[in-house]
Amino acid sequence: MAANKRRTQRVSNLVRNIVGELVHTRLSDPRIDPALVSITRVEMSEDLMSARVFISVIGRDTDQRRTLSALQHSRGHIQELLMRQIQLRNTPMLEFVIDTQFKKTIVTLQLLSQVAEEIRQKDQQKTL
Repeated sequence: MAANKRRTQRVSNLVRNIVGELVHTRLSDPRIDPALVSITRVEMSEDLMSARVFISVIGRDTDQRRTLSALQHSRGHIQELLMRQIQLRNTPMLEFVIDTQFKKTIVTLQLLSQVAEEIRQKDQQKTL
């Protein structure tokens, strides 16, 4: 079972790297700005038949939706290119989703930064 999990993780990393490279070098859709798109992670099914590809897009929500729509539209082409580069019996079906975990992490870091600044200001007021 552990070997199966390692294989799933290995394939997941491989798919993430290849899809990331394809998005940055092989897609010509004007709705996708490769400089603003990152493939943050890929979750593979245990049977390796499907892959949920999480993306992060720098920009407004409209930019994210436009990029997601373009990637979903290009899914078949991306899968075909992936098939040529990966040695699997079946090419996984790709599903693109916005990675909200990344956004939550940024918000959390901003809140921590604000709290740290408030503590510094209070400490400075105490020393005056």
